[in-house]
Amino acid sequence: NASVPEPSSLLRRQIARRCIYGLDINPVAVELARVSIWIHTFVRGLPMSSLDHTLVCGNSLTGIGTVDEALNVLVPGHESGQPTFFDDAIENALLKSRDVLIEVGKSAELDSKESKASSRESKKAYKDAEQAKLLFDAAVLNRIGRSGLVAGTDAIKIAELAAKDEAQEVLGPLQPAHMPLLFPEVFLRENGGFDVLIGNPPWEKLHVEEHQWWGLRSPGLRGLPMDDRKKTIKKLMQARPDLVEEYENDIEINSSARQVIAAGPYPGIGNGHIDLYKAFAWRNWTLARKGGFLGVLFPRALLSGSGTQNWRRDVLSSGTFFDLVTLKNKGGWIFKNVADNYTVVAVSIVKDYSNSTLRFSGPFWTLEDFLSNRNDHFVITKDEFLTLTGTAVFPLIESATSGEVFRQMRTSPPLSATNGFEIRPVQGDINAAANRDLFNTNLSSSWGEFPVLTGSSFNLWDPDANEPYGFGTTKTTKYILEKTKNSAAQSRSAFYGFSISTVDDLAMSRSRIAFRDVCRGTDSRTMLCCLVPPDVVLVHKAPYFVRRSGSEIDEAFVLGVLSTRIFDWYARRLVELGMTFEILMPMPVPRPGIDSPIRKRVVEISGSLAAVDKRYSKWAKAVGVPFGSVKTPAQQEELEIELDALVAHLYGLSRKHVEHIYKTFHRGWDYAPRLARVLEYFDKIE
Repeated sequence: NASVPEPSSLLRRQIARRCIYGLDINPVAVELARVSIWIHTFVRGLPMSSLDHTLVCGNSLTGIGTVDEALNVLVPGHESGQPTFFDDAIENALLKSRDVLIEVGKSAELDSKESKASSRESKKAYKDAEQAKLLFDAAVLNRIGRSGLVAGTDAIKIAELAAKDEAQEVLGPLQPAHMPLLFPEVFLRENGGFDVLIGNPPWEKLHVEEHQWWGLRSPGLRGLPMDDRKKTIKKLMQARPDLVEEYENDIEINSSARQVIAAGPYPGIGNGHIDLYKAFAWRNWTLARKGGFLGVLFPRALLSGSGTQNWRRDVLSSGTFFDLVTLKNKGGWIFKNVADNYTVVAVSIVKDYSNSTLRFSGPFWTLEDFLSNRNDHFVITKDEFLTLTGTAVFPLIESATSGEVFRQMRTSPPLSATNGFEIRPVQGDINAAANRDLFNTNLSSSWGEFPVLTGSSFNLWDPDANEPYGFGTTKTTKYILEKTKNSAAQSRSAFYGFSISTVDDLAMSRSRIAFRDVCRGTDSRTMLCCLVPPDVVLVHKAPYFVRRSGSEIDEAFVLGVLSTRIFDWYARRLVELGMTFEILMPMPVPRPGIDSPIRKRVVEISGSLAAVDKRYSKWAKAVGVPFGSVKTPAQQEELEIELDALVAHLYGLSRKHVEHIYKTFHRGWDYAPRLARVLEYFDKIE
């Protein structure tokens, strides 16, 4: 609200030159930069020539973040803390440039003469730091496997080699931004690093998709069938050799960037199609000084994926998430061109903060929802939070009441517990891609006798909801037998210690609980499990449970709990894009005594709903229920409603909690009629 003059034409030119050149031309970003510089220049007195220094375009992921980071690459064993001959070479050069830049920043620049003088001093500062810059370049070359270009024995020789055209041509496309070089006054001070970092980094994978790249240059291409798309791309490549050169250049640049980022200080980043948001999470964290703040927009997968658990734990060990706000992009109210079901999280972090609690709120679906409920936080201690899952996943807790329900459900033991019975998840019998030769996907063919199921083949209480993925033969079962026999000798396997010698010993020879690997917390249901019949093959997208101890009765009990909206409500707090084992197995499942009348009724209902026909006769007999006893959808619905009430009691939930679960289960669904019937059963249960 400060009263400031309109920017001069000179300033506008300065802004245009520095904000637009080399960046994606995002009007909002340019306007934000323009206003920021305008305010700094006229309100805070920032010298105009210092824009050459303070506004920078470069790639912070491919560059060097700290002096120690460079030394760890250049000097084997540097992480042990021993000083090296490189330390002085880098730090002396940077310190000299830092002092010059600080003096430049203090200059008044009252006229063009003083402004030009300051600009000359800035350039001198970077010249003084040239050796440090070249050593940083050498560190990057080492990361991408081009150490031969800078194979010197001392700092001076390495810098000379890094300055050569051959080395600089390799580095050019990477545009490495070396932070200590660009901002020595920030990083070479006591407790170095930025005080505040804010932003919305790229979220895409570091990979050039052929159809996407050509689709941007040929409208309508991506809508074509696969064969037609390939033919069209081939014609384009023949007609436009200039685009082929550009395409190959983009692939090369991405490949080089992937190399340097994969080798960088980004634990858990992986070596495949790298998710850039993961690297930016690490880079932002390392660039902040102790006591510094981060305010960044990320996809929610940052807080739920196993690949970023090291980052979450690192933040929790030397800082805290002092505020997390989860936002659903319904109607594009956050990002216009992003899918409605995308979940965004606004992450606010402070580094080296003594507060031992975390707080978060959301998801918010609209701006009005956000403004009305923004301060209804769920607060949890770090210690309690770290017990929620094995990978430090952040749950979606809408309000304090949701926090009450979540905490109460967590008083039950995890699904991975071994008291009474033990079940372990397995990633299917075969991999649909790697084992493609083991089954036939032509459903009209008579080839194959064993149905091959994927996650979409079944639904709750319905093993035949959709067509099989394909059919397998004895070749398929032979492969599964050999694979299972080998895994039975491995201590980490779910089959460890099992005696497996024939196909009859395989899990696929019996009824078993399978569940969908692909699911979302925003779907109408998230935990989609089913008792599949014997003699079916499951692909990796349909994981299943191996019963290591216990009986079919225990299996029926677990199936009954997992199939309720009560359990599903909890699952929806944690699942973003898939039901991973790391998220699933710490989830709470009650373990009442075998004489509990509620447990017995859960087993009876679950067994009756699961044993849909004669294929389940053996399993149903072991559970003590008839197969095929549920004849109509109305019967099934009534049993499901009673099951919800029974399981809510087993979790120790109150009537108020059950109401809250139904109200917050799925946005926009008509929950009231079903909730009323659930509460009728709930009130009758002792």
